[in-house]
Amino acid sequence: RSGRGQPSIPVTLNPTSAWSIGIHLDHQTLLLVLVDLSGEVRFRRLVLVQKPQPAATLACIASVLEEMRAFLGTQWQKVLGIGVVMPGPFGVEGISSVGPTTLNGWEQVDIEAELATISGLPVTLENDATVAAIGERFHGTARHLNSFIYLYIGTGLGAGIFTDGHIYTGHAHNAGEIGHIVVEPGGRDCYCGNQGCLERYVSLQAAYEFCGLDPMRALPEDLLQIEPARFTAWIENVTTPLRQAINILESVFDAEAVIIGGMMPAPLLEQMVQRLPPLYQSVRGRYLNDMRLKIGMTGSDTAALGAAALPIFDEFNPKFQVLMK
Repeated sequence: RSGRGQPSIPVTLNPTSAWSIGIHLDHQTLLLVLVDLSGEVRFRRLVLVQKPQPAATLACIASVLEEMRAFLGTQWQKVLGIGVVMPGPFGVEGISSVGPTTLNGWEQVDIEAELATISGLPVTLENDATVAAIGERFHGTARHLNSFIYLYIGTGLGAGIFTDGHIYTGHAHNAGEIGHIVVEPGGRDCYCGNQGCLERYVSLQAAYEFCGLDPMRALPEDLLQIEPARFTAWIENVTTPLRQAINILESVFDAEAVIIGGMMPAPLLEQMVQRLPPLYQSVRGRYLNDMRLKIGMTGSDTAALGAAALPIFDEFNPKFQVLMK
């Protein structure tokens, strides 16, 4: 036994004491990952899809889940649940399932209920920016931050919001739909019906269009193949609206940092972030730029890893702070 003067006994988690499944579905890809409690990916399956429809997609997911069950064997009973990430917003008439940054045909599908029936596991659905923020809090730059904003650059643009160690999702899980903040009144038409929305300038969709790629077929890695000067021109085009967004987020939330990540390839994201300073003055203006602005996890697995963190977060929150120490 330990007492005064005795060395402390370190306590560590057994990574295989629990498992979690993350699913990321967008208009081009279906990705499923199985992670252990430390966040290490133990099984990964990527399926390329085009405008995925519910019946075929759910059948594909069921097949991959059976592969995971076979992989785990008796360990399957230790799976905490499934986290699912899809592009938001959810349940907003005239915006949900409208345009190429959303999933058409899924608005009437209760994917949580469908996957719970298929798998027999608890299922949690969230938007891509929120789960990416949770993944960043577990495994990335935000491990030691209590309040931060995660700007997720995907097909569209969203923000995951952490305040005082807790994720903020809003009334209908649509908090952080910063892509539909109007930054240029009378600007580019947006699929939501407004003009000049932020994600019409800052998103993979916007980058594809600017760089001459087919937005319905291009993958993030394709941006690495274009003429560097063309991508640089896109960055120069988005710097002002992105600074605007960061200024709004800092002023509203007084977050410790704004973290930018998502599906943009890491070298290109680094170029973008390097060009953002000087940031606009805000309540965080007394801090250095490298404290206010950070680069988060990037790549095609970011959202799926965040989705896999959802069941873990649900299981251990409010013990979350203890888990992270």
